[in-house]
Amino acid sequence: MTARERYCRALLFEQPDKVPFQPGHPRESTLAAWHEQGLPPDVDWNEHLHELLGIEPECTQPQVGLGVSFQMMPTFEEKVLEHRDGHYIVQDWMGAITEISDQYDYTYIRSAKDFVTRKWHRFPVEDRRDWEERIVWRYDPHSPGRFADDFAARCEALRARDYPLTITINGPFW
Repeated sequence: MTARERYCRALLFEQPDKVPFQPGHPRESTLAAWHEQGLPPDVDWNEHLHELLGIEPECTQPQVGLGVSFQMMPTFEEKVLEHRDGHYIVQDWMGAITEISDQYDYTYIRSAKDFVTRKWHRFPVEDRRDWEERIVWRYDPHSPGRFADDFAARCEALRARDYPLTITINGPFW
């Protein structure tokens, strides 16, 4: 059974030959703790975890991404609005005004690499007019760059994959 078949059977409450094993990526502090606890620094954590648990890697093919961006395009300008008392007030790529520790910069919210508490101050959508004027046009499926230039070839290659295809859709936190 391929990883793709196994994943589909598990999601459909059927009987896969074994439970799919797809751990998420660790945060920086988690990986640092694992290194302190004995994970060798020169090994891939995922390969080591599979080996440690006696689980064979499932995919045999190189993974190809779909090549579609589901993010808003264009994104809002990421910028620091204020720096005070060990915190940044930032505008993130989704237009939210957020407060974070100054241990990280505004790019943290785009690609969180560790655990940081945020305080939300304001979102770009407060009413229907905000939605129409500030957000909806950013999700135009025909935006330049929405699809990879080789999208059709990727789709064709993905038909024969042995792994589940995943996509990332950011939450609606406007």
